[in-house]
Amino acid sequence: MASSNLFRGCVLVLCLQLSCAAQLLSVSRIKDPYSQSMQQKYAGPLQQLSADAAALRFPFPFYFSQALDVDEVKQKQMAQGSIHFDRFNGQEVLQITGNYYAAYSATALSAGQRARQTFQEVVLPLLKLAVAGLDKSIPFDAYAFEIAHHVRKKVYNVSTEGPENVVFVFSRGMGEKLARSGDVESQQAALLESDAWVNGEPITLWLVGDDAPADVKQHHLARYNKDAAATTQEAPERGSLVNPKYLPSSELLDTMAANAKAGHDTSPGRLLNLQRKHQPVIDTMVQEMKPSAKLVDYAPPSFIAFHGSVYLQLSVATELEQPAGSSQYKIAALAFDQHISHLLRPVTKYFNDKADFEGVDFSTTVHQSVQPNSQSVEFVFPMSAVQCYAKYDCTGQELINRGMVLINGERVSLDLMRAESDGKN
Repeated sequence: MASSNLFRGCVLVLCLQLSCAAQLLSVSRIKDPYSQSMQQKYAGPLQQLSADAAALRFPFPFYFSQALDVDEVKQKQMAQGSIHFDRFNGQEVLQITGNYYAAYSATALSAGQRARQTFQEVVLPLLKLAVAGLDKSIPFDAYAFEIAHHVRKKVYNVSTEGPENVVFVFSRGMGEKLARSGDVESQQAALLESDAWVNGEPITLWLVGDDAPADVKQHHLARYNKDAAATTQEAPERGSLVNPKYLPSSELLDTMAANAKAGHDTSPGRLLNLQRKHQPVIDTMVQEMKPSAKLVDYAPPSFIAFHGSVYLQLSVATELEQPAGSSQYKIAALAFDQHISHLLRPVTKYFNDKADFEGVDFSTTVHQSVQPNSQSVEFVFPMSAVQCYAKYDCTGQELINRGMVLINGERVSLDLMRAESDGKN
C-alpha cells in the first residue's frame, strides 16, 4: 500500500511538472539562434514563470498557444506552449501568445475598449508575473504579447463571431512601471510610452471611460507615421519616438514656445506679489496634499527666481519603494516615476491654465533604506509643460525633455527608460 501511494504521488508530481512546463514553447520551435540560446540558458526562471502562469485564472478560457485564431474545440486538442524569447523590431523580447475566448460586442465596445479589456484581464496579470519572476540579470529588452479574442457583430443582419488579434509591446522599464503601479494615472503614462495594435493597426490604449481624447490619440499615433518620418533628416525628440516636425500643434505647445523666448520679471517685488496673491491657494494645497506629497515643514512652498523665470518651489521628501543602488541617474528616474509624477496633476488643479508664473520646481531629498546617504534632486518644469502632461498631451519623458533636472545642484540629461533599466545615462 505504501509503495502504491508513493507511486501515485510521483505520478502526480510528474503531471504537475509537465503541466507547468507545457506553457513554454519548445526550443526547436524558435527560429532565431540567439533566442534559442536564451531559452536554453534561462530555462529555470522560465519554467517557474510557466508554473505561475498555469495557476492563473481568467474570466474566460485562455490557452497558451503559438497558433492564433483557433476554434476552442480544436484548441483543447492542441499542445499548449507559447512563453519564449524572440526577436521583434530589432529587440530581444519575452513573448507570450495565446487565444482568449472572450467574445466582445462590436456595437457595445470599440476596438480600443476591447483591447483594454483583454489587457486588463489577461495581459496585465501575465506581465506582473513576468516582471516579478525574471530579474535584471536576464538580458532582454521588452515584453511582447499577442492575444486573439473574439468579436460579435452583425453582417447584413446576420450575427457572426470572429477573431481579433491584439499585440502589446512594453519596454523593460515601462513593463515594470505598469506591473508595479498602484494607480491608473501611472499605468496610463506607461501605456502612452508603449505600443499596441489591433489587427495590425496602431491604437492608443486608454484605461478610463471611452477611447482616448482626439488630441492625445493624434499625438501618440504620430510615431507610427512612417511616411512622414522618412521625409526628414530631423531627429525624433529624445524619448518620444515622435519627430518634432510632426507633433500636432496645440495651444499648449504654442504657449511653451512663446514662453521659452519671452523675458520674465524676476524682481523681488514680483516674487512678493505672487506669494501674497497665491498664499490662500497654497495654504489649501499644503493642507490637502501634505500627507501624500510628503511636503516638508522646514521649507514651505514659495516663489523663487531661477534661470530667468519665476517658479513655485515645492520641497518634498522621497522614499524610494525599491533599491536604486548608487547610480544618481537611476535614483533620479525612480524618484520621478514613484513620487514626483504623482504630484503633477494634483498641483495643476490649484492653478488654472493661465497661471501668472512660469513653472513649478519640485525639490526633493531622495532616501533609500539600503543607502546611508541621501541625494538632492530638482525637477524644474514650465507650467505649460506640466499642464501638457496633466492632460496626457505629453509623456513623462517629454516633460523631462522640456524642463530641467538638477542632481546635487548640477544640471543633467535624464533618460528615464535607460536610467531605470541599467542605472546608466
